[in-house]
Amino acid sequence: MRHLKLAFRTLFKTPFVTAVAILSLALGIGANAAIFSMFDQMLLRPLPVDHPEQLINLSSPGPKPGMQSCNQAGDCDVVFSYPMFRDLEKSQTVLSGLAAHRGFGVNLSFKGEPITGDGMFVSGSYFPTLGLTPAAGRLLGPSDDQTIGASFVTVLSYSYWQAHFGGDRGVIGQTLTVNGQSLEIVGVAPKGFEGTTLGTRPLVFVPISMRGVVWSGPASFDNRRSYWAYLFGRLKPGVTLDKAKSALNGIYHPIITDIEAPLQEQMSDATMVKFKARELGVAAGPMGQSSIHKEARTPLLMLFGITAIVLIIACANIANLLLARGAGRAMEMGVRLALGATRRQLLLQLLTESVLLAFMGGIASLIIAQWTLSLIASLLPPEAIATLRFELQPPVILFTAAVSW
Repeated sequence: MRHLKLAFRTLFKTPFVTAVAILSLALGIGANAAIFSMFDQMLLRPLPVDHPEQLINLSSPGPKPGMQSCNQAGDCDVVFSYPMFRDLEKSQTVLSGLAAHRGFGVNLSFKGEPITGDGMFVSGSYFPTLGLTPAAGRLLGPSDDQTIGASFVTVLSYSYWQAHFGGDRGVIGQTLTVNGQSLEIVGVAPKGFEGTTLGTRPLVFVPISMRGVVWSGPASFDNRRSYWAYLFGRLKPGVTLDKAKSALNGIYHPIITDIEAPLQEQMSDATMVKFKARELGVAAGPMGQSSIHKEARTPLLMLFGITAIVLIIACANIANLLLARGAGRAMEMGVRLALGATRRQLLLQLLTESVLLAFMGGIASLIIAQWTLSLIASLLPPEAIATLRFELQPPVILFTAAVSW
């Protein structure tokens, strides 16, 4: 405690130098913390589900003659036809669950109060594969998508339930109008779960079998030349990515060559060779499926590198300031040694001053980080603001503490 009191007095004997040092640290650490917040949300944070490391994403690169439709969840190399999804789901043995999903725009109305936003078509295996439990009511299951166009039910997102229904459990069993169709609210998704696509926050989850009922476009449930569904699965215990890829391709290749290749009309021989050689892609999917993961990686790494350089420059400047001040304290140190202070005590005192300076800079950097995040939010379009959080989350505070230390 004596060292701490002395460190306070020493630092504030030269308030200008101390203020410059704190401000330099705050700007350097705060900028890094703000960029890390974006980096964490877009590239590091796993889905809030049980054992996200077991999740895998499936892709289907190669020629896709016919109709392709892709969105925020990934490019058109990632989408599958609905019949292919059902074939893989029925025959695979290496996954504990295989699910399909597709985002869509919704106009919702409850008791005459309209709202627009995003919705998500999901297969009955979607929530069971993720291992989620409802906040209220029940989640969609396999029984909800067995018959095309027959399951007039929906699940609310937790944030939509809180914001527009006040968390009232009485809404379970009531009717919500989704794109003009009346659907029964059967449950609420768990708190913190905002779907599996970064960049999209669905307000409601609707059975994928209802795509032709609540969406104006073609449903394409029987067309193998219509690619629009995104697929992910969960590995069974002990199954590796390579084993899963080999087993799934053992199912995928015969379907491509024996069933889908004969359906391709007016395809050149060269393209047919590439079509038959298509291979199912299997990749780790703990963060879900989103094109943002690929698009944001390079810009964020560059920004992170730039802010790291700024922090290094700030630290170098502070080191020069402390060295200059230390040179002016040579007589003070000599007097202390003459009065009986040990070198260990002097080093401990100087270390306490440095730690105190870093602590104050770290605290100030949290304010700078929040201001920076607010500035970033003001520059982004509304749809981006709705899908990212521009406040300091616990990982960001821990990162700030680590950098300050």
